[in-house]
Amino acid sequence: MNGEFELIDSLVRLLPPLSQRTELGIGDDAAVLKPFLGKPLLTIDALVEKIHFDFSFCEPFEVGYKALAVNVSDIAAMGGKPRAALIALAVPASFDSKILEGIYRGISNLAQENSVDVIGGNISRSLGGLSISVVVLGEGKDKVITRSGAKEGDKVFVSGFLGEAAAGLSLFKAYGSQARKKFPNLCNRYLKPSPRVPLGEALAGIPGVHSLIDLSDGLSSELWHLSKASKAQFLIQEKLLPLSTEVKSAARELSMPFRPWLLSGGEEYELLGTCSAQSSKEVIEAGAEQGISMTLIGEVLAGQSQVLIDTSEGKQEILEARGWDHFKSS
Repeated sequence: MNGEFELIDSLVRLLPPLSQRTELGIGDDAAVLKPFLGKPLLTIDALVEKIHFDFSFCEPFEVGYKALAVNVSDIAAMGGKPRAALIALAVPASFDSKILEGIYRGISNLAQENSVDVIGGNISRSLGGLSISVVVLGEGKDKVITRSGAKEGDKVFVSGFLGEAAAGLSLFKAYGSQARKKFPNLCNRYLKPSPRVPLGEALAGIPGVHSLIDLSDGLSSELWHLSKASKAQFLIQEKLLPLSTEVKSAARELSMPFRPWLLSGGEEYELLGTCSAQSSKEVIEAGAEQGISMTLIGEVLAGQSQVLIDTSEGKQEILEARGWDHFKSS
């Protein structure tokens, strides 16, 4: 691998040109952005080798794409627009610079798709595997949608299908890179999530949308986040959860139940939220305009913070939060 400064120069050349929003980008002690009209939104996340990705079945381009996408998704969940990003790499000394170039091509691709300026970052040596930390600055509208706005009587909605990314990961664990040939769409849903930025903006424009979160750690976990933040009780109907035929096929292929993928599978990066009953038609139409299905899966009730589920077997149970937890999951 080249020296630090030669490596930085080679990676910067892969990034897209900066927009007029950025006055000064990479190359100084700090970047300079022009003021925006909306509210500043900030988020940070990290992808760590062997925890979030594995080069035995993930291409460098996909790792870079996802590293930026998961942060852009957080901005989408607030109803905002992503504007700028900072990238920090911790790299083993013997790491192949060609892999880093592939990662930056993925970052560049997602940045172009979402009009994000990559304005700086840092590279340091790692004594373990590769780590990619990303900060994204976004711009919120007058109405920023949070987790804490759910109201009694709201309908609970979710975008897209559930369990697809989790199914993709299970396929990779079973078949390695050969899983791409068997179930390309499910594998792609795990490798290259699509942040729902236009959808988040559209939802922020609907007065009756009261709360929103992105599905990073799993449906059950995110429902509990909404419930606790809003101090409200949620009731979900299992029979209404959006399930694709591909997820059913993958479950048959692996002789595994698909229910855990639907309820606990993370890395979906779909949008989960609540809206007034009167606004539910607008929410569904907002998704249709983006080519994204929107499904009403439950309602918000009076009562203490908890999440209940009416199961497919006709029982009502407390839905346990079983999404990803860095200090409990393995």
